[in-house]
Amino acid sequence: MAGVVALEQLRYVRLVAEDLGRAADFAQRVLGLEPIDRTPDVATFRSDFRDYTLAFESPGGAGQSVAFEVRYSSDLEAALEGLARLGLTTGRGTAEDCARRKVKDMAWFTDFSGNRIELVVRPLNSGWRYFPSRDAGIKGLADVILRSTDVDKDLSIWTDVLGAKVSDWAGDAAYLRFDGAHHRVALFPASRAGILAIEYAVEDVNLLMRNQYVLRDLQVPVVHGPGRRPASGQLFVTFAGPSDVLFSFVAEGEVDTQDRRPRQFPAGPEGLCDWGSECKIAEFIGRAGT
Repeated sequence: MAGVVALEQLRYVRLVAEDLGRAADFAQRVLGLEPIDRTPDVATFRSDFRDYTLAFESPGGAGQSVAFEVRYSSDLEAALEGLARLGLTTGRGTAEDCARRKVKDMAWFTDFSGNRIELVVRPLNSGWRYFPSRDAGIKGLADVILRSTDVDKDLSIWTDVLGAKVSDWAGDAAYLRFDGAHHRVALFPASRAGILAIEYAVEDVNLLMRNQYVLRDLQVPVVHGPGRRPASGQLFVTFAGPSDVLFSFVAEGEVDTQDRRPRQFPAGPEGLCDWGSECKIAEFIGRAGT
């Protein structure tokens, strides 16, 4: 399709934290991520080869955002042209924005729901081995789940401008892929914008269940799982985090879905867990905003 931009990687999530110290403690003690940078208003954390995949910022900045890598600055221009055609609010990052995010170039837009998405060029990788704060078995940032007040309109951005494809549906929620993974983004119907969940891949089912017991010992509320998702085949456990955002540990799951058609799964818990695990997530059980 003419004008479609190729996304290469999910890069990072930036969240706003009222209590930066508490958020940083969660990232290290609960998630087990490696601390990287810490200033009075920013704390970043590494999970893999990327310099960081999670950042907490004090209020007053651009707000929460999700970033994806594109290869060239010309891709940013092409994306902004396509996004402008859809009537979306867009912008280019300043030199200060790029330095703060450790990227060479960047652009941003706000989707129809109000989620801020950043497109970045040449984000910094690390040559040093990832050294976790605890042995959580994290392999890397796997995917994000976004709230969408209009899935059909938001979907047009991802498929018509950013080159993503629908892997599967669960009710009206869409799982989107742009590489070998089943999905890197999921859009769930909601009454407001925002990042619903950030998901980190762990090595296997043993690490997933070990983390489940760590969450119990740390008295972190589990809101869904452990279970297995019918669409992606991922094992998962989802739990409460800071900044009104959920986090998940995920393992296994379908790969290389390039040649098959999207499938339709039921809405609600039936379409989101093969094991029938208890679900307390309003957007998953169709009660968001009630």
